[in-house]
Amino acid sequence: MVPPGLATGDFWERPVPRHGPAPAFAIGNPVVADLAPGACGVCHIPQHEAWRDSLHALALSPGVLGQLDALGGATQDDCLSCHAPREEMRDLWRDQGLEGAGKMAGVDCATCHVRDHVRHGPRAIAITPHGAVEALPLYRQSEFCAPCHQFDEAGLAVNGKPLENTYEEWRQSRYAWEGVTCQACHMPERRHSFKGIHDREMTRRGLGVEAWRTAEGLRVRARNRGAGHALPTYVTPRILVDLAGPGDGARLRHVIARTLRWSREEGWEELADTRLLPDESVEIELDLAQGAGGEVRVRVEPGYDYYERVYPTLLALWSDTLSTAERGLLEQAREAAGRSAYDLYRFTCPPWGGRAEPCPEGP
Repeated sequence: MVPPGLATGDFWERPVPRHGPAPAFAIGNPVVADLAPGACGVCHIPQHEAWRDSLHALALSPGVLGQLDALGGATQDDCLSCHAPREEMRDLWRDQGLEGAGKMAGVDCATCHVRDHVRHGPRAIAITPHGAVEALPLYRQSEFCAPCHQFDEAGLAVNGKPLENTYEEWRQSRYAWEGVTCQACHMPERRHSFKGIHDREMTRRGLGVEAWRTAEGLRVRARNRGAGHALPTYVTPRILVDLAGPGDGARLRHVIARTLRWSREEGWEELADTRLLPDESVEIELDLAQGAGGEVRVRVEPGYDYYERVYPTLLALWSDTLSTAERGLLEQAREAAGRSAYDLYRFTCPPWGGRAEPCPEGP
């Protein structure tokens, strides 16, 4: 369901309706008739290569596939509506299950650009092998992303905040009234890589961190300087800011995350929300002796919640019902989530030298 008030019209009906038989001009030309991403990549090489390595291409991930059967019913349909949005993909899942998953391409080219075999894009093109390309202003607007990146009133909300609230966070920020869209940051120069918190350079553009050695110890400022939504926007990642003195001395950890808990008895509970809204900053200080140096490490764990809570919970909850293949997929997903962490910043801070000094950034 499209969140109310979004001018997406019928284009973002989900699931994306079946396209039906190929038009007459495509008969005899299998590449033109084919809606699979590989067919698009024959001509649209840079776009296909960028998309192929993106999280959109991997939207139907092992973590999703491993739990779909156990979810069943309306919940399964809700998941597929964003992770495999085209009705043809649903048909494959219903008919073949996991055996057909290899033919399901996640959020693919046709999901965003094709309706009833008509191609759409940000600009009109009169003549192509596919016929005319119709221009749709929606491609240049953040509303294009909202159907899958914003829960509506029927979606899960905890402590009054939707679990997926990215579009609304953007809409309430200065980025919205300055006209800086989702596409401006996540599709620069129309690149189809859709980078986010899994990418170190993208995250560095969003989160700026400075560290100083003061007379009292270490002072760190972390600021959301470039993300037009809460950082991180979802509950899955966390960002750790660790301040440490020498040896086994003083330690301080600040967590930037939205932390939730779920139990059968109590349902969902929000334990903390320390995320940084656009342009918001936080300062962290650690007392040290003046003769002591220190270190600051900022680490991003994109899959933290999946690794620590989600997949272990599912594996335990459904221990008697998961098939061997489904259990293997969830275990594979958990391992991948654990490997996704990376260092964003590291600073080495000297002993106090008589005046406050910025700590140099290490490798």
